[in-house]
Amino acid sequence: MVFFFLIVLRSAFASPACGTQLPLKKEMFLGLQHSFIKRQNLSNDLGYIESHQNYFSLSYGLTDWLVLDLKASLYSSFRYHLSGGGGIKYEDPLWGGGYGFRVKAYEYGPIKSVVGFQHFSIHPRTVHVAGEKVQGILEDWQGSALFSYDMKRLSPYIGFRYMMMDYIRLVNKDRKMIKSEKGSRPGFLSGMDIPLSQKTWLNVEVDWQDGGAVAAGVYCRF
Repeated sequence: MVFFFLIVLRSAFASPACGTQLPLKKEMFLGLQHSFIKRQNLSNDLGYIESHQNYFSLSYGLTDWLVLDLKASLYSSFRYHLSGGGGIKYEDPLWGGGYGFRVKAYEYGPIKSVVGFQHFSIHPRTVHVAGEKVQGILEDWQGSALFSYDMKRLSPYIGFRYMMMDYIRLVNKDRKMIKSEKGSRPGFLSGMDIPLSQKTWLNVEVDWQDGGAVAAGVYCRF
């Protein structure tokens, strides 16, 4: 089934919604996560963003129904593509990461619903383009509602997401923000959590819109 998700996916925008596995109160999840965003269109036909994002993630149960999610970028990069060709590649990030919250909205037997909010950002080093100092920042804001069914050996889920990915460009300290295209902000996503042992599992997720990307991660509970 993992092979199926990797082969037949058509697209995925934004960073992963982290699935429906939630730590209990004072329990902690640690994980490694990768997300590849092939194409996120920007407004006013100003090009698109391509990104590779790698995170060390920590989720902590504040209560049995409220979870704090934190992420630190291990090495993430993105490229701004101009609509007419060319662009700028940001490969040397100074720092990056994110935060968010997830809430267990409903649970009855094997059925669970989780609502979440996340914010991620990547801050690369300044690059020089045509004699000018250019700094690029990638900002990703998203909210999601997921519904899962626990089948013991795996837990598939589907859901909806609304995201806004912004490209902030500073040329000689002159700041300009280019927002994501409005039509690409809402999306339908699917994924699954696959147990590897009693304390570890694999998560795979895709977002079914135009573009092309996949997110995957390995997690462990403590």
